[in-house]
Amino acid sequence: MADDAAGVNTSDMQKYLNLDNGIDTDVLEDLISMAEEDIMGNIDPTVDVSVYRGYKLFNQAVKVFVDFNYYNRGELATVQDAYPPSYLYMINGIRWKIRRAKNENSG
Repeated sequence: MADDAAGVNTSDMQKYLNLDNGIDTDVLEDLISMAEEDIMGNIDPTVDVSVYRGYKLFNQAVKVFVDFNYYNRGELATVQDAYPPSYLYMINGIRWKIRRAKNENSG
């Protein structure tokens, strides 16, 4: 597990996207929340978000999804891929880690 259990925040995304501080904070907050919900919905929505945020791969997947949606705003209907391929790869990797951890903790 990662040591950054706080997850991705707007400041992280502004650095990742090379944006000035304070730029599109509300948009980024919405995209971060949407990315977290999407990943959890694709894996196991019964697991608390804090568990997911403990994995570096989850936080990286959030960044990739936010990046994709941030730079394709207004053009998502014309984009050929609904998700970046690396995002789907990351979700699959997280899926097995979450399931393994859940099985170990359930007895």
